[in-house]
Amino acid sequence: MLSAKIDKLRESLSCVTYRGDQHAHILIEETDVSAKLRKVTLTTPNGDWISINPDKGRGKLAKMSPLLAVSDNSNAKHGHHCACDNVIFLVRNDKLTVIYIDLKSNNPTGYANQFKSTRQFVHYAIALIEEFHALKLMITDERYIVLWGGKPTSLNKTTTVAKPEKLTKTAPDKAYKREISNGEKIYLKELLS
Repeated sequence: MLSAKIDKLRESLSCVTYRGDQHAHILIEETDVSAKLRKVTLTTPNGDWISINPDKGRGKLAKMSPLLAVSDNSNAKHGHHCACDNVIFLVRNDKLTVIYIDLKSNNPTGYANQFKSTRQFVHYAIALIEEFHALKLMITDERYIVLWGGKPTSLNKTTTVAKPEKLTKTAPDKAYKREISNGEKIYLKELLS
């Protein structure tokens, strides 16, 4: 069951993809047909979490502000307008963790502005819920993860578990990077160490 806070956040976002009271996985997909890393599945326990796809929340007709509109010239005016591929909101021990995930093929670069822009959107959404619904959602942990690669799955692949200090000391321009194969399944708990 989702807590009242996470459920209110879910109701406030049009780009929710999965929820912890109904799903045990999160499928992250890249829509660019030229990408080598097109799909990753995070195996998750049921719990108090939701995931969103920020790209689903963007479009040519953003009604709140031209800052949110996507058009051929919007990036020239507002270079920050981009988003990462997935965001997970997770309540653990009554604390809110937000995990920003971006998929990259080959060389994992060009993700900092995507993380920064998405982080601002997340903070804005949470502030609206606090202001208008009197629900306090304090982010206690934010993590920035780049999953990159896209090679076919290898039979000799070994699991890479990150050291906790590498995951807890991330920033939009200093994300934790992990090479994975296209279609690979990883456990969400590996990103929560």
